Formats: sequence, structure tokens, C-alpha cells
Amino acid sequence: MRIVDCGLNMTKIRNPKSEIRNPNRSPSLEEAQRYLVGGVNSPVRSFRQIGAEPLMLVRAQGAEAHDAAGGTWLDFIMGWGSLILGHRHPAVTRALRQALPSGTLMGLTHPAEVELARLITEAVPSVEQVRFTVSGTEACMTAIRLARAQTGRTTILTVDGCYHGHSDSLMARKSAGIPEALAQDTMTVPWSDLEALEGVMRRLGDALACVVIEPVAANMGVVTPAPGYLARLRELTRRHGVLLIFDEVVTGFRLGLGSAQGRYGVTPDLTIFGKIIGGGLPIGVVGGPRRLMQRLAPEGEVFHGGTFAGHPLSMIAGISTLKELSAHPPYERLERVTERLVGGLSEAASRFGVSIQINWAGSMLTVFFAETPVRNFAEVQASHRQRFAQWAHALRLQGILIPPSPFEALFLSSAHTPAHVDRFISAACEAFRAMSSRNHR
Repeated sequence: MRIVDCGLNMTKIRNPKSEIRNPNRSPSLEEAQRYLVGGVNSPVRSFRQIGAEPLMLVRAQGAEAHDAAGGTWLDFIMGWGSLILGHRHPAVTRALRQALPSGTLMGLTHPAEVELARLITEAVPSVEQVRFTVSGTEACMTAIRLARAQTGRTTILTVDGCYHGHSDSLMARKSAGIPEALAQDTMTVPWSDLEALEGVMRRLGDALACVVIEPVAANMGVVTPAPGYLARLRELTRRHGVLLIFDEVVTGFRLGLGSAQGRYGVTPDLTIFGKIIGGGLPIGVVGGPRRLMQRLAPEGEVFHGGTFAGHPLSMIAGISTLKELSAHPPYERLERVTERLVGGLSEAASRFGVSIQINWAGSMLTVFFAETPVRNFAEVQASHRQRFAQWAHALRLQGILIPPSPFEALFLSSAHTPAHVDRFISAACEAFRAMSSRNHR
């Protein structure tokens, strides 16, 4: 059984500096270990992949976060991509403050649900109706149930390296506790491998209920699709009557108002959104054409329900975020700032003879420590994890906060300035210098 790397492969990487105990370590971390499993509620937050202790953040503003010990961090995690406007954007916090006196949960439909649904459908042409959920995991699970009901088939096809939440069907062979019977209904093909995709579709296309894919992979690190791959996938799924599901939990509203499907000009049957559309609050959504969405209860026979689905505060934060993105689109500026970061990191690594590959799309990127381009999950796994751990730890010592895993994306927000980027590049220079010196001793 292979344990996936999206926060689950937690074998601790030994790093000499990681053994240094922080003299300002907050006692609350010890309490976290006592009361929370591993001291965290999501495995990647443990920092074990870079051999460091977890952080406990207590407040944030713009591009900076502050920990329980009084430290200040320049944040490139940004709520794992949720905070495209930065921490505590004035429009979002103002809307939440205004909403709180009315209550936190109504238990019935709230007007904000209708408004956020309208904003999503107006921005993404493939979506005519939506169903809100509490997480991306739940939305993916619901989309697959809908696809199975629509096609009358059970087998789903996923792409190696993509992550779609932790529901049983999508974690088959990747976690303990999942029956082998479920694994038999889940197939996987390599990322961007047209030959493998066409072979599977020839053999089993008429038995597949759906293909689930991140249009730009972000959960093995950022890996963009090969030219023409998504268009060919759309052609093959349509030919065999297979529903194509785009998981845009990460890419939705990050690669533009039209999301990745707008950027690449490929229209899926169903789309999963999350993260950005909640403005920093828990959310997920499955959306698609009315003819498919009408199969969900109460209109159809596919059940989905939840007390917190369409939570008013998540809806209100999401409305504020999408209105801001529409009124003041940050995408061109974000791409320029990200390009500045990519160029600076590449130049710094080259100066000190450190081999890296930087994959990026829009305002998200991943630095792989590899000698050759990283184009699929096998090449992601072949990258040097120990070197990433050294680099990430060196950045941490300089107050730069990046995802503590070699297989995650760094995210920029509209709160990041060129000065923030230059600070990151300067810290990276020092990290690369130290790595180069260590390698030449």
C-alpha cells in the first residue's frame, strides 16, 4: 500500500538544524500534543516532512502571520491557497462583522446562498446550478455519486498525483482502513500521459462513470498539463459517455475568474470548487449544467444533505471575495509578482550551483530540487526531499513561511508586494548559499 504524500507520508526527515529546540517554544504546543492527534488536525501541519516543530499561528494581516511565541512570518501558505486577497481583507472582515449580529446559523436557506451561487454561475459558463458543501472532500464525493447515478456505472478514473479529498473511493490503496472492494472500482493513470489515457479509454471507457482530475495539479506540487492533454481528455470522455469532473478546489478563481477551465478552454461536465470561494471559511461546492444537477435531492434521487451546507458566514465571506475579484481583478499583477519570484529564485539557485526546477501557474508555484524538468508524479517523487527540507528549514529560520512539504504549492496573494518577493529571494539566496557550502565541504 502506498501512502500518498499530500500530508500523509510523515516519515521524519533528519536535518541537523531541525534538532535545535526553539527557546521561545510556546507551552501551547505541548498542550496540542496532549489533546490533538499529533498536535494537529491535518497531517501536513505537523512539519515532520522538514524535520521541524509545528507552528501555532494566532493572528494574521495581509501577507504576514504571527505565532503564539511572538514571531512574525511572511506567509506563502495563505490558508493553502484560500486567501487570494490576503489575510483579513477589509471587504471580507467588514462583511462578516456586519453579519454576525444576525446570528451564525439559520438551519434553513439564507439569501447569501443564492447570491454566492449566482456569482459562481455568472463567472463559470459550465456551471448553471450548484450544491454547497462544507469541504472540497464532500463536494468531490457528491460529484462522483452524481456521476455514477447519471451513467449507471461504478468505476472511476483518477490521475496519479492528484488529490481529491479523503473519501474512501478517492483514497483507495492510499490509506489504511479502506476495503479492497472499493479499490477495485478506482483506477489511476499517470499525469499527462496521453498514450496511457487512450489505452485505458479503449479498454474500459464504456465502463467508466467519470474521470476526476485537477486541471492543473497542485497537490503533488504544481504540475501543469501537457499541451493538448485536457482537450484530448475531454474528447475521449465525451466519446465514451464518461463524465469529466474538474477538481478546481485549488485552481478555481485563482487562475482567473473563469478558473482553469477558462484558462485552458476545456469544459467539464461537473466542477468542484472550494478554498477561494469561501473567503477563508469552510466551503465546497459541486456545480454543473442543470440537467445533471437536477438529479440531486430533492429534485432527483441522488442524496446529499448537511446541517452546515451553505453556512451563512461562509457564503458572506465568499460573496465579498468574488465581488472584489470581479471589481478589481488581481490576476495580471499577481502573475507579474509571481514571475518576479520565480525568476529571482531561479537566478539565486543558479548562482550557488543548486539544481532546482520551478513549476508555476498563475499565482502558485512549487520549487522542486531536481536536475531535470518535473512533469509527472514519478518525477515529483524522484526529486530530492532532503534538500527541500534543508531549504525550507533555512527559510523558516529567516521568517519565511512556506508549505512544510516538498509536494505542495506556494501561494501568493494580492497582499504580497514586490518588496515581499524580494525579501523571499534574499532569504532564499542565504539558504542556497548554505546548501552550496555544505555540499562542498
